[in-house]
Amino acid sequence: MVTPRTATPRNFSRPTYGGHQAAVAARLGAPFIPWQRYVADVAGEVDEKGMLYYNTVFLTLPRQAGKTQFDLGRNLQSCLMGPNRRAWYTAQSGQHASAKWREMSDVFVESKLKRAARRRLTNGSEVLKFRNGSEFRPHPPTEDSLHSKQSDTNSVDEAWAFSELQGTQLLAAIQPTTATRRMLVGQQPQLWIISAEGTIESTFWNPRIDAARAMENPRTAVFDFGIPDGSDPTDLENIARWHPGYGTLLDMETLVTAAGQLPPGEFARAYGNRRTGATERVITAEAWAGAGDLDLEPAGPVCFGAAVGVDGVDTTITVAQRVTPAVGQPYVRVAVVKGGHDNGTWWALDRLKELSAKYGAPVAIDRVGPSASLYLEAQAAGLTLVDLDSAKVSAACQRTLGGITNPNGPTLRFKQHHALDGAVELATRRWISDGAWVWGRRASVGSISALESATLAAFGLDNMPKTVGFQLG
Repeated sequence: MVTPRTATPRNFSRPTYGGHQAAVAARLGAPFIPWQRYVADVAGEVDEKGMLYYNTVFLTLPRQAGKTQFDLGRNLQSCLMGPNRRAWYTAQSGQHASAKWREMSDVFVESKLKRAARRRLTNGSEVLKFRNGSEFRPHPPTEDSLHSKQSDTNSVDEAWAFSELQGTQLLAAIQPTTATRRMLVGQQPQLWIISAEGTIESTFWNPRIDAARAMENPRTAVFDFGIPDGSDPTDLENIARWHPGYGTLLDMETLVTAAGQLPPGEFARAYGNRRTGATERVITAEAWAGAGDLDLEPAGPVCFGAAVGVDGVDTTITVAQRVTPAVGQPYVRVAVVKGGHDNGTWWALDRLKELSAKYGAPVAIDRVGPSASLYLEAQAAGLTLVDLDSAKVSAACQRTLGGITNPNGPTLRFKQHHALDGAVELATRRWISDGAWVWGRRASVGSISALESATLAAFGLDNMPKTVGFQLG
């Protein structure tokens, strides 16, 4: 196993449920790698009464280390440990929690364990319901999301994204749900707080992981993997040496690609698990979380947007359509189309032709910059294009920022996609005249094609050629 920076040692005088969790992971088709088995063995230790010894576990890992598969197996093992257990999962927003839970449940229903539980995907009441009465559910990270609920294990994922207020409210919501479980089910409830390292703005996570590393609370376990303090975060061999998933879940090519696409500080945080300084995001994490899709059905005309990343590193195609809730403010919903994000540009024109032929909808593409060639190809192919110039592109960018941060509620909402999330985190502004700006492609370091495409699709919906107006069928 890669040597962790800090780790609670195994107490071999105590039995452990680690082997049970390893067996569940194997049935899921994801046998444990060394760090996973070690963490499961230590965190699964039981005392002389058969109760889990640790009531709180801190786990901090770099990206692509196998965190999600590990947490899935751990929650499933808890549900299978006895009847009527309650396992809950949350992340930085309700949308993220639901999406990640669905991703985990997809693994379950494709596994050899699928007969152990039934899955329900109804929004707001997703659940894996086990034959023994146990349940595994997601919930939003709000102070009232677990009101009148009970829990035996709780996963708080991506804790670096929480403010101090958000995090403390969440913990206050979780604690009452565990109060009677030792007596009711005969087992110690367990809270898992899981995250990569944060930024200077991670006011909830930073002091808690720092305190956990001191290892002063005997009932708290901590497992901290990443590059040592003082080591070079730009040295890929150094990153590889200390990454617990290297050689099993990722290779050097993955690290080279990530280092080329991410700003140095974000790469160090993501793959070296090193805390970074203040982030100067144009679109704050809070505003972006608030602009998540409400899962309502859009209707009416659609407009597609397409954008190429700097140096042709990738291309993204998005679709925009209006949504009018029965109660609430109307908004435009933007999503990356199926098969609408990939490396390079070679595939994009054919995909745009397919979409145009199917829906008869226009496409918004910037005629200058990295997308210029795609614009000319689309024009030559006879696609209907939204009329754009530099002034309109600038207006589109400003409308996007305003639509996301509208104090009366977002007028632009976005269906979650990893390319959009990454682009929003990286995006900066490039000023082109007195008070006018556009998204800064090169200043953002990594590709922001997904955000640029979404910006143009939303703008194009309000500026469509009069000859089109078809809708998604």
